[in-house]
Amino acid sequence: MDPPDPVPGGWLDRYGWAIVRERVAALVEESRFQITFLCGSAENETDVRDLFDLIVCLVIDEDTLRHRLATRTTNTFGQHPEELAAALKWNPQMRAIYESLGATIIDASKPVTEVVDSVIDAAR
Repeated sequence: MDPPDPVPGGWLDRYGWAIVRERVAALVEESRFQITFLCGSAENETDVRDLFDLIVCLVIDEDTLRHRLATRTTNTFGQHPEELAAALKWNPQMRAIYESLGATIIDASKPVTEVVDSVIDAAR
């Protein structure tokens, strides 16, 4: 479920985002002969990494992250101080994790067309 808006203090310490392996496995089976993307991250994503042929990590610098969270209109995540602090903490940690896994790292602070081209090139 999505966090309440605004997020009460400590919410992120008690709840997390999880991925359901069976649902991802079904998606893999359904898309066996085409390129398929699964985007985002979850606290238990190690449970599904073996299902993927390629892992791509989109990275941004702290200033870009702050700006995007402050100006996003699709949802309010990151606009509450506790969420912003968590995102700023996770950002370099996630990059380091994905680099250690040998993921393809793409600078997502570039224009969206360049980012998309880089993702498609990696998928080829």
